[in-house]
Amino acid sequence: MDHPNMQTLPRRWNAEGFLPFRLEVLTPIFVGSGEDLSPLEYVIREESGGYVLHLADAAAWLLAERGNSAVSAALNAGEMLTLRCLMTERLDVNLYSLGRMPIQSAEVARTLQARITDPRSLSKAEVMPFVRNPVTRAAILPSSSLKGAISTPLIDHLDRLLTGTGQENLKKAMQFQPSGYQATLKKILGDISEHAMQALKVADIAVPPGGTSIWAAREMSLKPDKPGVPKPPCEALSPSGAGGLPLYGSLHLDCRSGRPAIQLSGGVFEWKRIVALCNNFYKDRFLAEWDRFYRLPHFKQACGALLPVRKRIEKLNPETDLLLRVGRYSHIECVTVTNNAPQIKKGYGKTRTLADGILPFGWAILHFCPQDEYVAGIAAVEKSIAEARCQRQKARVEYETQRVRLLEQQRQMAAAVVLARERVDAEKRRREEEAARREAELANLSPQERAIVALALPGATEKESMDLFVQLGTLDANLQQRAAAALKNYWSSVGKWSGKQSDKQKKKIARVKEILAE
Repeated sequence: MDHPNMQTLPRRWNAEGFLPFRLEVLTPIFVGSGEDLSPLEYVIREESGGYVLHLADAAAWLLAERGNSAVSAALNAGEMLTLRCLMTERLDVNLYSLGRMPIQSAEVARTLQARITDPRSLSKAEVMPFVRNPVTRAAILPSSSLKGAISTPLIDHLDRLLTGTGQENLKKAMQFQPSGYQATLKKILGDISEHAMQALKVADIAVPPGGTSIWAAREMSLKPDKPGVPKPPCEALSPSGAGGLPLYGSLHLDCRSGRPAIQLSGGVFEWKRIVALCNNFYKDRFLAEWDRFYRLPHFKQACGALLPVRKRIEKLNPETDLLLRVGRYSHIECVTVTNNAPQIKKGYGKTRTLADGILPFGWAILHFCPQDEYVAGIAAVEKSIAEARCQRQKARVEYETQRVRLLEQQRQMAAAVVLARERVDAEKRRREEEAARREAELANLSPQERAIVALALPGATEKESMDLFVQLGTLDANLQQRAAAALKNYWSSVGKWSGKQSDKQKKKIARVKEILAE
């Protein structure tokens, strides 16, 4: 039996109220961050036969490209269309990708690429991203989305109790006394300071790399010829079984009543009762949506894709499975209570927004699991996220190390070139100075002395040696000795002193030897 003053007791969360689960994603789930990605925040690449969107670390890329004249010019001039073209062309995803998401539709990828790379295009080419952890950059399914999805069936149940007993329900409160809406809601859930749903704590679900994809959000009407409202592509959780690690989360129920439960105006709702209310609420809406939309001929493809989902929902295990519809595009029937249909003149619920025009968004099952499976699953996800961060950081460090090494090599090469140029210039100056010195020395010599010295210089010719030989008989003894020595050295250098020589050359050699007394 409940404690008579249970509501005055402090809430108590203990191990008994801890409920770990594996999130079974039946159809893509989209929970947006509230801000769209511009083409200056992502790039698209062709990889493994498909297309992938990479979240870009644009700030780091711009810093690295600060020396590029085209990038600097576009940035300084505020030419964002040009800058996004340059980013798409030049950004290295191995260094500046913060996360990668496969794009399910090649048509979507090519359309985005065409809009980005056309410098005349004024298209924003925006993509709606999933909410992310600002530190790890990993996608997270926020607890508020799950808690809201669990709350709706409870509110619906209590609102129907009010309706059944003739009391003012939410719809009447909103129609006839708008200010009374909050009062009725307060009657159902309690004052904000002691709100009943405080009894339920829900943890955010971390999504490992590869857990999300980019999908087209296509609106389809009951009327096959009526076009839908265009919507940007969005990043959504991929259905379970599409690859990647399973997702795990946990619920924690208040146990101040002695057992895990939520205390509401309609009584104490233990977990099994909550599961039954959620399953009935969402299963009825899934089947109603199936009958109203997916039986229509122009929803044929969606019907075929949803058939395995329907079979799974029809086999819900009340002990382990809790059916929910989560996130954006869950549609009005799944986010409002039964007796509180929106007051819209043109009606409501006449369209469905489908992922790639095939699957509805938001269907999931919380599959309760043993704690050891949950612990291992959480650890695997966290490890995957950490490894992805480490890999990005390692790639950056390796690139920076290589860049510094390359810059040092370039610096050393530049220094070597400067040193070599200086050596060449010094040698040139030395030769010029030596030539000038010789020229000065030669200018002070007699013609005969100049002829002797010239024969020892580089570039001396055979004619010069013949001219000097002819002058031997006219020289004084000292000059004759010097001239003979110069002739010997020259002929030795050109192979005309030793070995087989002509008779004429032999006579010249004999004359030189005679002077040298050899």
